[in-house]
Amino acid sequence: MYMWKVYHNAFEFSTERFPFPAVENQQRGYKQFVRFAKSVGILFSYQKLLKYDHLSMMDRLVLFLAEYLGTAILVFLGCAGCVKYREGSGPGSLEVAFAFGFAIIIAVQTVGHISGAHINPVITLAALIMGVTPLIQVPLYLGGQFLGSLTGYGLLKTLVPQEYIKRSQDNVSLCSPEPNPKLQDAQIVFMEFLLTFFLVLIVCSAWDNRNSTKLDSLAIKLGLAVAGLALVGGGFTGAHLNPARTFGPVLINGDWGYHWVYWVGPLPGSIAGSLFYRIIFQKPLKETEEKSDGKITPSTNA
Repeated sequence: MYMWKVYHNAFEFSTERFPFPAVENQQRGYKQFVRFAKSVGILFSYQKLLKYDHLSMMDRLVLFLAEYLGTAILVFLGCAGCVKYREGSGPGSLEVAFAFGFAIIIAVQTVGHISGAHINPVITLAALIMGVTPLIQVPLYLGGQFLGSLTGYGLLKTLVPQEYIKRSQDNVSLCSPEPNPKLQDAQIVFMEFLLTFFLVLIVCSAWDNRNSTKLDSLAIKLGLAVAGLALVGGGFTGAHLNPARTFGPVLINGDWGYHWVYWVGPLPGSIAGSLFYRIIFQKPLKETEEKSDGKITPSTNA
């Protein structure tokens, strides 16, 4: 037994005993692989997803109302900026893009410090994957977003004459899905996927702890980012990037033709963008830097 211990200690594989570069590279590569595996396998961090947030019923109601109000602001102001008041004329792509961009600025500035102003299911999904929002809060966010979309568009429809909501020469009603007819379905879905992917990367960077000192004027930054994406993608798909923003006009107007596109494109784009950021860019926080349970981190939307 003694001889076995001597033999085992003599040939034990340790970088302290054999500080060769090759061995160090192997260990470094192993650590990188473990980090990659933990990032891909969200179950490794299931505690963050399933943690109890210690919020009271009133806190949950406030969270719900903040998302409800923020999404209603987004849909009402954004879609109001799309109204064409004269035959043959109306806001162009630049005006529409900035209408939604400024609506984002107003919504984020209004409720960003309360709920994070996701106002978009793809942002809530990304927050869940990134560990920013626990699973127990997700139904509050989603419920507020879809009801807020219905309220915002319903309010707009009561204020705007019907002839401006659905004009005779238009195929669909105001703010309903209307992608470029020259595009194939796969192209429309992929464009929404890409635009959502970029949007989620922007939001994930705002959640990054290394960016915590660079969040001044975050509402303006997000609004301009959304305006830029809308300006690029508007001519292709309308650049909705938000199933909740699409849901309100579709349900009220009954324009279900391309509704599925704005789920099939943005949701995978959100998953891909958040996983990409988490695996490639995110660094784990030290124990002393971990956020306490139940703290709602300022986030954002789109």
